[in-house]
This record gives sequence, C-alpha cells and structure tokens, in this order.
Amino acid sequence: MNKTIFIFVICGALFSCSVKDTETSTPTSAQNEQSTSAKADGNFNLIDDFEKSSGLFRRDTFELYDQSAEGGQLVALHSKDKDYLVFDIWLFGETGKIHSIYWTDKKLNFILVKRVDYTYDRPFYEDGYKTEEKTSFYSFLNNSFMAYDADRQEMKHSNTSDMENKLRSFFTDVAKGVEIGK
Repeated sequence: MNKTIFIFVICGALFSCSVKDTETSTPTSAQNEQSTSAKADGNFNLIDDFEKSSGLFRRDTFELYDQSAEGGQLVALHSKDKDYLVFDIWLFGETGKIHSIYWTDKKLNFILVKRVDYTYDRPFYEDGYKTEEKTSFYSFLNNSFMAYDADRQEMKHSNTSDMENKLRSFFTDVAKGVEIGK
C-alpha cells in the first residue's frame, strides 16, 4: 500500500552549534559519561546500519531551487524493510555549503542528525578559495537532545533548546511541500 508523507520545510541560514549543559542524577562523572555514551551509541548505530543497508532504500530526489543562492537537493531514502527514513540535504551558496543528514522514524520524529558546514574564505568562483569544514551530530533520544563533535564527543554549551529548534526549523523549511512516496 502506498502512502504519501508530506514534509514541510525551507532552508535556514548557517548556524553555530550550541548545546545546553545538562545535569543528571548519576552520582559520579564516570557513570555519567558511560550513560551518555550508551545513549549516543544507540543512535550512532543508525549510521552503520544505513551504510550496510543502503541498497534496500528507494530514493526520491528533489531539487531545492529557492532554498539558497546556488540551489540544493533533498534526497529522501525509504525502505519497507527498515523502521527509519533518511533525508540527505545539500544547500549550496557562494561562500559555503551545508550537508545535513536526518534519520527519522516513519512518523518523522527525529532520531539523529549529522551536519557538515563548509565555509569558504571567499566566493567559490574566485580562484584559490579555501574551505573550512565543521561536522556535528545531534541525537534525539527519549525526549533528550544532545550534541556531539566530529569525533562523537559530547559538546556541552548553553543553548540546547535553541539548537534543537534550529535543526527542526531547518528541516521544516527545506522540505516544505515535498511529497515522498512510501
């Protein structure tokens, strides 16, 4: 049976990652680190599972002409054999690009986000431009939100809810009006 998922989304501007420090009731910092790692590991397993199972997924590709200065692309990946969806988003601009991958459940509840921001020191059409790359991961697990750096180490900052809202808003803005067959 075919179902259609409507995704509402449009592009946001580059944003810096910031995450709120959270306290837990775990008595020692070592136990807290183990607990945090266990939570993150469960969601990070989706990356490995997707890489191993990517052949099972059907791709729907959408051009994002109005989302950034140089356009972009949204690729929705879905499989009847998996209980999650993957949304691979690229947005291009004169002085950088964004690559975000969202793993969601079938109801579009976020599980994990990988975001890579590429910042150019000058417009890409000028010779010799240099690129700075920043990778971050964001985990949504049991009503908690956590941020990780490129090495998958937890980042602790002050604006967790702000970053979570930006990730949700970015997804909503980019996928606005896109129909994905399931």
